[in-house]
Amino acid sequence: MNFSGLKDKVLMQNILSQGVVQLAVYAIPLLIIPYVTRVLEPERFGMACYAQNIVAYFTLLVNFGFGIAATQEVAINKDDHQKLESIFWTVIGFKGLLLLLSFAILAGLYAFMPKVHDNFELFFAAALFNVGTLFFPYWFFQGVERMAKMSLFIFFIRAVGAVLVVLFVKTPDHATRYLLALSVSNIVVGLVAFFYVVRQYRFKFRLPEKWLKAEVVRKSFPIFINAFLVDCNMLVDVTFLGIYLSDYEIGIYSGAQKIMTAIIMVATQPIVVALFPRMSKKFKADRKEGLAYLQKCLLPIAAFSAIVSLAVYFLAPIAVQIMLGSKFQNSIPLLCLFAPLVFLSAIATTFTVQGIFGMQLQKFAPILGVIVFVFNCIACCLLVPTCGIYGAAYAWMLCQVVEILTVILVIYRHQN
Repeated sequence: MNFSGLKDKVLMQNILSQGVVQLAVYAIPLLIIPYVTRVLEPERFGMACYAQNIVAYFTLLVNFGFGIAATQEVAINKDDHQKLESIFWTVIGFKGLLLLLSFAILAGLYAFMPKVHDNFELFFAAALFNVGTLFFPYWFFQGVERMAKMSLFIFFIRAVGAVLVVLFVKTPDHATRYLLALSVSNIVVGLVAFFYVVRQYRFKFRLPEKWLKAEVVRKSFPIFINAFLVDCNMLVDVTFLGIYLSDYEIGIYSGAQKIMTAIIMVATQPIVVALFPRMSKKFKADRKEGLAYLQKCLLPIAAFSAIVSLAVYFLAPIAVQIMLGSKFQNSIPLLCLFAPLVFLSAIATTFTVQGIFGMQLQKFAPILGVIVFVFNCIACCLLVPTCGIYGAAYAWMLCQVVEILTVILVIYRHQN
């Protein structure tokens, strides 16, 4: 197995730093799941997860594809202080407008969606999470390849958020407190990171005159369309479950889904994210060189993710018992069914992020997003009413396969 593509010292440091970040963002909240599921029980846990599911659409809106386009712009212009300053304030300002839009949409849901109206405090507590999403410049640190210091801050503050949950969530009626604790910790993370960048890089506030014409916004739009539609594939299943099934069944499904999502992010995302700035430079210099580097990195990523998938399948009963408790035994078959998703997600993300976006073929991103999103909606419409929570699982896996095949076709046709 050839790991030469991953031997660069700085790259390995960034991968390890990304691992710490993903551990803080996904694994620490997962560590408190055993406590939360036992306190809230499946039904209230399902209600909280449904609120998070709806708010996650707003998170995709606020992020607006900047995780790819802004990272790329920062990586390319990291030696130009004035350009970096302009990119930074453009992204922060535009995300601020999108945050206000997300709260306006939530107000609309309050008026027209009974489930939001009847549990508005729960949904509002979940929505505050995006205030931290606004301020946290993860895209900036990825672009300048300086994640090590911030990963320690994020890890520490996420741990504080976990402590807040344990201190203030005591009964099944405390679902709102659970979401509020997660939101407060994310806000603190965002503010600490924001002021760190402003001070460390000596950025003076500047208000861009034409946000919609800014290069970073223009490049982010097709990526946003793709990311919104593709990432919605992880949200559509629970949304459909909320239409057809009970809060208890949503809780059973969400328990297995949270374990699976945390494993995917911690095991695969650090490598994929850390590679992107380097891959962008390779493709910018020469497309053939970029494709060769992509092929070199693909094998170790595939092998590692396959091993993790096998581990998930065989350890599913133990994981559910430890993480969710005896009332979530019905989550075990789901987690076993989810196991291949580690491998499928790693391959899909590698081809999409490193291939499509690395080759700057962003114009195909909306097409990819539409294909996968439409397929997922059709699959959920057909499978959820007949197969219940297992139908949503089948739809999720099938969407990953469709994304992989579509991206490979695009890369093959534009390799020259």
